[in-house]
Amino acid sequence: MKKTASFLLALLLTVLLAIPLAPAAFAEEGSELIEITKPPYGETVTEGDDATFISRAEGYQGLVWQIVSPDGETVWEGEEAIDAFPGLEMGGIEVEELQLLSIPYSMNGCFVRTKFIDRNGNYVLTEPAEITVQQGEIPSPSITPKSAGARLVTGESKTLSVEAESPGGDEIKYQWYRSYSAYRNTGEPILGATTSSYTPEEEIGQVFYFVGVWCVRGRDTSVPIYTTPVAIVYTEAPPAPSAAPTPLPVPSPSGVSGSGESGIFISHGSAILLVIAAVLLLTALAVAVTLLILRSIGKKQRGYDDGYDEDYEEESN
Repeated sequence: MKKTASFLLALLLTVLLAIPLAPAAFAEEGSELIEITKPPYGETVTEGDDATFISRAEGYQGLVWQIVSPDGETVWEGEEAIDAFPGLEMGGIEVEELQLLSIPYSMNGCFVRTKFIDRNGNYVLTEPAEITVQQGEIPSPSITPKSAGARLVTGESKTLSVEAESPGGDEIKYQWYRSYSAYRNTGEPILGATTSSYTPEEEIGQVFYFVGVWCVRGRDTSVPIYTTPVAIVYTEAPPAPSAAPTPLPVPSPSGVSGSGESGIFISHGSAILLVIAAVLLLTALAVAVTLLILRSIGKKQRGYDDGYDEDYEEESN
């Protein structure tokens, strides 16, 4: 019994000593370490404009900005809002000054607030600041990117595209841009790239592409809405293996090429035999001609001798 009581007492002391050292198992709202000194204030902008929100506090170790839907049901932390609101760009999501760039009309009525986090993981939320977005004379289109960046080798291609809808049924215009950084302010328009899709040309290295979309009604236009730049990276394709050289034909022992061609290859020994045969033939012809000539001369000589003898006999008589 005493051993059991001692064990339980030791276990209780261990737990009591460990509690102050253990971090919070779950992050909770509320912190005695954080004191908010400046909450963000609401902003009224025209769609496509930019806005800056400032929030300050003491005693925190980290922070993240949140975008809250008008009904308060949905919360986007940090860059999650970029996917929820096409065309929106954000900066300073982990510092005390948040920048919202090219604010679309779809953010009208949303709220901005800051989540300050202490060293134990507990957090404090600031009061939400409302974003009021006013439309221009012609409402801007709503756009949905349909493609992402890609890594390609020469010979491959990637088509970028976007879907857009005009709230007022106005005509929609497009213009694609090229940039060598991830920021739109360095982009330059691509000549002729004025449709909802574009296939970048091959260019070794990393190039960013984005599109601007706006509505047109007669001579009036809406504020353009831009997509977030996506990177296309081209690398050179590995060289193709070189073809093996074609071997030269090798004469067969019979003197005929093994490839089945009509040409005949004569060996060195065969050539010598042909030369000797030709010389013998020419010698035989020469001998035959010489014999014919000598025979003809002999006949003429015998005829001359016979005539001389007859003449001599007549003179003697």
